[in-house]
Amino acid sequence: MARATVLLPFRNASASLDAAIASIAQQTHFNWNMLLIDNASTDESPGIAKRWVDRDARITLLHESRIGIAHALNTGLNHAEGAYIARMDADDLSHPERLAKQVAWLEAHPEVGVLGTRTAFSSTVEESRGMRSFVLWQDAIITPHEHYVKRFVDAPLAHPTVMFRRALVELHGGYDTGPLPEDHELWLRWMDAGVRFAKLPEELLTWNDHAHRLSRTHANYSVDAFFRNKVKWLAKWMKRSVNGRPVIIAGTSGLCRDRAEKLEAEGVVIHAFTDVMPRAVPGRAFIPHDRLPPAGEAFIVSFISQRGTGDRIAEFLVSRGLAEGEDFILAA
Repeated sequence: MARATVLLPFRNASASLDAAIASIAQQTHFNWNMLLIDNASTDESPGIAKRWVDRDARITLLHESRIGIAHALNTGLNHAEGAYIARMDADDLSHPERLAKQVAWLEAHPEVGVLGTRTAFSSTVEESRGMRSFVLWQDAIITPHEHYVKRFVDAPLAHPTVMFRRALVELHGGYDTGPLPEDHELWLRWMDAGVRFAKLPEELLTWNDHAHRLSRTHANYSVDAFFRNKVKWLAKWMKRSVNGRPVIIAGTSGLCRDRAEKLEAEGVVIHAFTDVMPRAVPGRAFIPHDRLPPAGEAFIVSFISQRGTGDRIAEFLVSRGLAEGEDFILAA
């Protein structure tokens, strides 16, 4: 089977790094190498990494002084040799058959470029219902079509579960180091270029949530950062795909209006708003939700972000004959 290079960046991860590395060392797929990228750690993490390097020739320790996971990952990409790149975080645990199953699946499906897995969720945070719901949402997305139509809701697959073809980096570039969620930016950019994504329906990684995880603490993963990133790619895609149809925004709250303005700032003309309850939007046309145009005559963008509402909106629009990804998109 083809070789996989595992990228594991770390910064001050001494409490969990040893177990994360061990979970790769215990893989049933033996044709791998692992690049441990020290991102300016000040704790015992580099020493833990060095001990693994000394006892396993497949493991290499690199150093990246520019703080930021995207910098560390790009350093790893520059040194990667495998046909496949697998991501791993210092907080998490890969299950023993993860690499073998991902390599075998990608070998059998050359039309797919990026493959994730479902995740087993574990948290030490007392109030973690939101994160658990997010993982359940991700885990329900399996096929390339599902990843494509859900890509503007949020990142449709967990970064530390992915394996992708190294050739994609040469074709479409690596990680953006700006103030944004580096994984979602990469997914949107690659999907915009036509790369197909999929997910194995098995839990092959334990995602360990804790209070200090970057996704909980860093400004790059805030709601605003996610939206600034995705509105750029949403607008770019809509300019190619809407084909002159009037654009209708689902949602009339202040938040939805603000997001609509950001979409307009990217060059998308908005024709009207819609919502379940009639609510005037100054200077805008309003279309009741039960009077929306039929398939092919308009394009609807939903910015309504309440948990579970997106699925209900999609079900309603599909019941009226509209197709997700063709006549409407969920973007919150």
